Amino acid sequence: MKRTFLLAVTLIFSVTLSATPLSAHKGHQEDMSDAEMAQMATEMPVEVPTEIHDMVHQEGPDEATHGPDDVMAPLSADAALAKKVAENRLTSSSDFLGRLHPVAAHFPIALLLMAFLAELALIARPTIGLEPTIRFLVAGGAIGAVVAALLGWFAAGWRLSDRSETLGLHRWNGSAIALVGLLAWWFVTRGKNRGALRLTLALLAAALVAQGFLGGEMVFGPNHMGLS
Repeated sequence: MKRTFLLAVTLIFSVTLSATPLSAHKGHQEDMSDAEMAQMATEMPVEVPTEIHDMVHQEGPDEATHGPDDVMAPLSADAALAKKVAENRLTSSSDFLGRLHPVAAHFPIALLLMAFLAELALIARPTIGLEPTIRFLVAGGAIGAVVAALLGWFAAGWRLSDRSETLGLHRWNGSAIALVGLLAWWFVTRGKNRGALRLTLALLAAALVAQGFLGGEMVFGPNHMGLS
């Protein structure tokens, strides 16, 4: 029974990791609602890994409660690779730019959060001399945020409203981060209004944390952190 339980957990975990990201990308491109994307993810066919398939059919008659037809035969390694390559084939230059969004999004997150932490360190120790570092981090983060936001629009489609509430929040929060990032760059370049810069960086830090959470909801599904 313990082995069967572990088998079930492994199968559910593999289904979640393999099906949800693919369905989320397709759903956002087609402007599906959150409920429709969740339903699509549950309906996607899943190839069962060879190890799991073999474990199921090695169970004795007292432990195995289903026949061989209940589990889809796994593809060979070469066939599974060819199938994945076909599914991920580019369809247009716009599709290519959209696929760059996840890569580009990590840079402004890291740079702007580090700028906020560096500003906190500067508050604690004004003589530490972090002003040039903060200017560099804010400039890089602002430019990166603009690039990531533009690529995000390619990824999600050029429309002003989304049927998916999560996608809509992610879209406009990301756009706001790009604009506020440019504002922070302006403040740090002038170097006269430190209070405004600190408030802007604090807002950016909060918005970036929220943006990361929304991104996780989009890729891994509702309640991806298991908080409710």
